[in-house]
Amino acid sequence: MSNRLYKINIITAAVIVVVLFLSIIVSINRFLSADFSVYDNDIRMLVANQRNEIETRIYNKGEYPYIVFGLDGKVLYADRAFEYKQGDFVNVQEMLQSDRSFKFHNTGKIKESFILQQQGKTNGFVVFLIPEKEIVKDTALSRVWNVFYPLVIGVLTSICILIVRTIYFNSRVLKLLKEISTSSKAIIAGNYNLEVVRTYEKEIGENEVGDLTFSFELMRDELKQKQIREESLKKSQQELISCISHDLKTPISTIKAYSEALRDGIARTPKAQEDFVKIIIGKTDLLIDMINELLEYSNIQLKQLDINRQEVYFLEYFIPVMKEIEVFVRQNNMEFFYEIKTADMLINIDKRRITEVLYNIVENSMKYIAEKPGKITIEAERQGAYVLIKIKDNGIGISPDDIPYVFDKFYRAEKSRSSSIPGSGLGLSICKYIVNEHGGEIYCKSRHGEGCEIGFTLK
Repeated sequence: MSNRLYKINIITAAVIVVVLFLSIIVSINRFLSADFSVYDNDIRMLVANQRNEIETRIYNKGEYPYIVFGLDGKVLYADRAFEYKQGDFVNVQEMLQSDRSFKFHNTGKIKESFILQQQGKTNGFVVFLIPEKEIVKDTALSRVWNVFYPLVIGVLTSICILIVRTIYFNSRVLKLLKEISTSSKAIIAGNYNLEVVRTYEKEIGENEVGDLTFSFELMRDELKQKQIREESLKKSQQELISCISHDLKTPISTIKAYSEALRDGIARTPKAQEDFVKIIIGKTDLLIDMINELLEYSNIQLKQLDINRQEVYFLEYFIPVMKEIEVFVRQNNMEFFYEIKTADMLINIDKRRITEVLYNIVENSMKYIAEKPGKITIEAERQGAYVLIKIKDNGIGISPDDIPYVFDKFYRAEKSRSSSIPGSGLGLSICKYIVNEHGGEIYCKSRHGEGCEIGFTLK
């Protein structure tokens, strides 16, 4: 279809040439076969009876007025239509001819003359006045139209073809090229939202301009998506810088303060020095965790976070992880329980990444336990082709207004600037990404002051 427009143009020109050629041939043929003369035979038939009577010198008033005169021009008989009367003399030559003066005074009439003979000798003439409409059925204009109307129709048909072709060309070529030009100028100005006609193979049709328009729109969509990604990345970078500058400030300040205290000898006893070192190490570990989260988030933004899925038996994977988490939770003086409500099944997961999700959610729950004895429960149950894992705690809970945002990046940093709740605010955002990449869903249920439940599915 790459030469569709070219073929249409050739076909259109060929059709116009054929139409004009045929119309010219038909008109020429009609012209050659047309007879523009007044048939003398027809006139003779009209006045035959009167003429026979006149030759026998019987001058009765007939259907058509006439004048009879001899070879010398003497009038033998004349109807009232003539200006002569019996006995007058006429100019024979003038009377036998039709000049301008006759046509002026006898509009719409034909003068037809006949020779009068008797015993083989010419003895006079008779001139009849016959209405033109009796002989000539068509006017000159109608006779010309009858001959040349095929040519006129051919010309009009060609004009219609050109008009239709022009409208088609304007609507499917020029209009679209103008839209593409306008959209290109908008793209140069940074506006990627000005669309060109998108319906392909219907409004545009399969032609070169349709291909161009379709390809142009694909390019514009891609540029628009790149612009959106760039704007989103810039916004994320700004948020990242803002959040990092605040969240890293507190542990670094703490490390500096306790390091200066050790340098200045404020911690005089070995016990105090050991406590100071533990605080410094704890804040350092916090910084390392935050930096790791930031690196993972950066990999997510760059689509470089490795996820290597493989089929594993759920219980073979899940039970050992629960025992590890139980040790981790109980070391922080909290209760831990887990419950399995499903038979063993095959799941397709990246064990390291799903373990990271579980630890992130558990750590997040531990941060918000507050002062009361902490309790964390993990349940696993089957839902069709999926296994649902729920992590529940008895912490301070989340306000219903905040639940839609808990998986957004920097949520914690946006909602709390308290150093008592450490972290970068990226943990749950990373969890959501990992679960979605596994084809699962993650959710949060909570009421303020009544704990929180976070669950996710695995296929």
